[in-house]
Amino acid sequence: MKLVRGSLLRRAALWCVGTLAVFSLITAAVSFAIGYQDASERQDDILKEVVGMLSRDIVQQRQLDKIQELTIGGFYGPGSERGDKLPQYGALTMDDDLFEDQFQLDDDSREAVAKAGESVLVRMLHKKGRAITVTFDRPYDNGAHTAEFAGGTYRFYLRTLADGTHVAAAQRLSERNEEILIRALTSAAPILILTPVMLIVLVLALWYGLKPVQNLVREIEERKADDLGALRAQGVPKELEPVKTAVNDLLARVADLRGRESRFVADAAHELRSPVTALSLQVDRLSHMPMSDQAKLAIEDIRAGIARLANLISQLLTLKRVQAGQDAADDGQPQRAQCLKVVTSVVEDIFWEADKKEIDVEVQGFEGEAAQSAAAALPESSLFCLVRNLVHNAVNYVPQKGAVTISIDLAESGRVRLIVADTGPGIPEADRARVFDPFYRVLGTTQTGTGLGLAICKTIAERYGCRIALEWTDKKAKTGLTVTVDMPAA
Repeated sequence: MKLVRGSLLRRAALWCVGTLAVFSLITAAVSFAIGYQDASERQDDILKEVVGMLSRDIVQQRQLDKIQELTIGGFYGPGSERGDKLPQYGALTMDDDLFEDQFQLDDDSREAVAKAGESVLVRMLHKKGRAITVTFDRPYDNGAHTAEFAGGTYRFYLRTLADGTHVAAAQRLSERNEEILIRALTSAAPILILTPVMLIVLVLALWYGLKPVQNLVREIEERKADDLGALRAQGVPKELEPVKTAVNDLLARVADLRGRESRFVADAAHELRSPVTALSLQVDRLSHMPMSDQAKLAIEDIRAGIARLANLISQLLTLKRVQAGQDAADDGQPQRAQCLKVVTSVVEDIFWEADKKEIDVEVQGFEGEAAQSAAAALPESSLFCLVRNLVHNAVNYVPQKGAVTISIDLAESGRVRLIVADTGPGIPEADRARVFDPFYRVLGTTQTGTGLGLAICKTIAERYGCRIALEWTDKKAKTGLTVTVDMPAA
């Protein structure tokens, strides 16, 4: 999964991740605030419950003492052998409403206040419930308060009984805040923990949802320039179906345009062949007629011009056929070419042309069994066209009595390399990038040519995944040209 800059997946992921992150942070903050408030109120409620328990214990103890006194004086009461004639509130179990009405002052009562300077016994929630006497420097109403005493800051809850007794329970503020913070973080932690998981799931869901789009993009990126077939990516979202259809329609129109262009060039070349052949025949007939030496020289120039024109037409036909993909691969031939067989055919085809210039054409590296059986993964006719153009260029540009060497190299990567080296002038490094362009010829050369040979070689190489490299044959003297064709093995 690649989040390439500017890609749809990257943009969608960034927007979704950003939105989810902001939403999660806000939710976590709100949960933390609510949890903090709830925990704070819970701590106050605990103090209130502790004070309530202490108040009941105090009241009950006093009532038990009172019952015992009344029983000794001849009165009946709860727990007495003579029966329960004493008020119900003297029992160990007291009704809440009865307790509040009879033994506890209302919060809005004027007497429900611990006055400044008054001593109050305060029970601690730490140190095993230790009780300390606290003298407040200011008045405190019933309820929860925060104050400093006994060398620290405490949160305490105050309750005043009907007889004026103050009951209080306290908790260290640091312990209280720590517990509140833990409870608040506990309420927000699930959101913070689940957010990264949700982000990962979201990105994976986006990646999976956009996978058909990625497949479509990959198919377009990996497609060769001359592949104008319809896009085959499946599962493209309906929103992108019109784009896919439009691209396929465009490819079809481009293919039709290229087909018409190729047919035009082919038809034009075929039409040119007839008059060129007729001209060649007429020149042959004319050359047998009596004429002056100057006229014979002119006839030879015309003959050479007609030969160049015929070669140009043939090269144009080959180039357009290769560019249009109308090679042997489209005729159902296998993608396998035996290198030795193709090189032998090329040498036989070019022999008489090389013999006229006394050029030594040598084949090397095919002695071993592996080299003799080496095959490249392209049609035999295409490899023949490629190698023939390279050898033809070498023979054409090598001077009289030069040498051309054709060799093979089996790389460890499993690829096959054919090397054509000559002793000609070579190609300057500044021109090597342009010699593969159609009709481009190196300036200063005196040899005739069409400028299409290397363009044909490049087209074939790109179609079948080959690489062509140009180097000096003699690197020190910077002479000669060595062409290496790196091909996938069949």
